[in-house]
Amino acid sequence: MNIIKNNGFEFINFISIEEKEINSYQPLAGSFAVLKCEGKYLICYNIWRKQWELPAGRREGDETPKECAIRELYEETGQAVTDLEFKGLLKVKNTMNGNIKFNPVYFTTIEKLQPFKVNEETLEIKLWDLCEEIGYFDSVDIQILEYV
Repeated sequence: MNIIKNNGFEFINFISIEEKEINSYQPLAGSFAVLKCEGKYLICYNIWRKQWELPAGRREGDETPKECAIRELYEETGQAVTDLEFKGLLKVKNTMNGNIKFNPVYFTTIEKLQPFKVNEETLEIKLWDLCEEIGYFDSVDIQILEYV
């Protein structure tokens, strides 16, 4: 059974804009990396949240949103890519304090997955067809997959 899990954020909208326009939306938060391989989406099992989710995380230092997506994808799943396409901004609301934030979303397709090593955040990765029974999946992340 697939169970949608809420982690304190509510999906508001997916905004289709040009990448050069993203700084008009504040606060600009961490980036998502959506990867498709063999007609399925790459997801990773987050050890801390005990759920499947898309690779994502906050920017470090002077990283651009795209550099953040590339780094998070590699750190969480072992997939090294350089060519990510900007798809738009995820607009979410923090359910505890009502604050709004915007997350850049990037996308690419690859022919074959690269090797994965368990790390401090990710226990496992898999290619998901959106139908297979996987258990808990992040409620915001499922919304992203509807737009890419």
